[in-house]
Amino acid sequence: MGIINRTLKLSQVQKHTKLQIYNTLALPTILYRSETWKIREEDNTMLSAEIKFMTITVKYTWQDNKTNENILSKLKIHPVAKKIQNYRNK
Repeated sequence: MGIINRTLKLSQVQKHTKLQIYNTLALPTILYRSETWKIREEDNTMLSAEIKFMTITVKYTWQDNKTNENILSKLKIHPVAKKIQNYRNK
């Protein structure tokens, strides 16, 4: 994921492209690996890396005081923890 992270941090990459990469590479990997996890409360903090990526994608800083819900709603996506729950309930 290091190469993906470096690529996505480039300012020349458009938001739409970053979301495409996230949806086609990162999210399926997370969902596949989640099949063997027993999700605990501590895992939710690890999954918060998604929020960090999304914050960079919408070009917010911590000084903008945006909540996670604001960021996710701006990008029109759901938190990865919720996606894992939906994925497991199928």
